[in-house]
Amino acid sequence: MKGNIIIIDDHKIFGEGFCSLLENNNFRVKRVFQSPKKALHYLNSNVIEIVFCDINMPEINGLDLIKKIKKINSDCKVIMISMYTEKNIIKKALENNADGYLTKNCSIEDIKTVISNNYSTEKKFISKTINNYDKNDNDAFLLKYKLTKREKEIISHILKEKSNSEIGELLQISKRTVETHRKNIMLKLDVKNSIGIAVKALKHKLV
Repeated sequence: MKGNIIIIDDHKIFGEGFCSLLENNNFRVKRVFQSPKKALHYLNSNVIEIVFCDINMPEINGLDLIKKIKKINSDCKVIMISMYTEKNIIKKALENNADGYLTKNCSIEDIKTVISNNYSTEKKFISKTINNYDKNDNDAFLLKYKLTKREKEIISHILKEKSNSEIGELLQISKRTVETHRKNIMLKLDVKNSIGIAVKALKHKLV
């Protein structure tokens, strides 16, 4: 079997399924973690060659986690595997020193390629399921297209200065669900807070 690999993903079913896929293709997975903090603790005392890491996770998001992993072991390769296909998110991951980027619907060939590249070259592999990565996708139409109906609803309430709890009550969803949507919106719009969401939403007439 090839390599020492760990997987960090807060969705247990995906993490275990991805682990089985890798092991069935002759890769050695040492551990699967749902908690980024527990994964960092493990990395402090174990030599791991490759980490597959989700982006949207509790405790520590994957983009920040890259830096923490590299601080522990600069030789460890960190490959993001995410549902996100937005150019700004991929760019941020690579700027944070990710060694590759896969989507969660990528092929086994993509997985083999990204692992092979990290053993043999310094080239950063981006999943073939991401179309037109090199094209400019920041215009208003595409930003609007990438937002879900629910995300647009939440943006409209953010513009009205509603809190997460108030938005949850209005939409009949939990406060935590609103927080998750808010994180997704910030990632998609490449902003850091509610003010950023409001500025970009008004500029591009997203709602």
